[in-house]
Amino acid sequence: MADTFPIVIITPNRVFYRGDVEMVRAPGTVGSFQVFPGHLPLMSSLEIGELDIREPGKDDRAVALGGGFIEVLRDGVNVIAESAEFSDEIDLTRAEEAAKRARERLEAAKADIDKERAELALQRAMNRLHVARKAHF
Repeated sequence: MADTFPIVIITPNRVFYRGDVEMVRAPGTVGSFQVFPGHLPLMSSLEIGELDIREPGKDDRAVALGGGFIEVLRDGVNVIAESAEFSDEIDLTRAEEAAKRARERLEAAKADIDKERAELALQRAMNRLHVARKAHF
């Protein structure tokens, strides 16, 4: 059995990542799970959260994931994400400002749909901060 498998992470703007990894840890909507070489096929929706990949011989790399879907096949993994950023790519100041704006919008939200959008924006901002702080500290 192979020690690695290919993964592709695609966002609406670009192919975010393509490479061979030893492991993927994903924030599934019914709970986080890990994928290793030889994993049985599955499909799952993904929540806003941290996706981790382990490249051969390296430490885990954290990705701030904005939700999406994952397809695990016998010969690789495909992730279709709303957004994805490596922890070391996230600007902490901008992420903190986005969290502040989201909190303000949430406090001012009147209609249910505005409140839902504000809650999702806050959740994404807080996830980005969580993942970014792992790289900066």
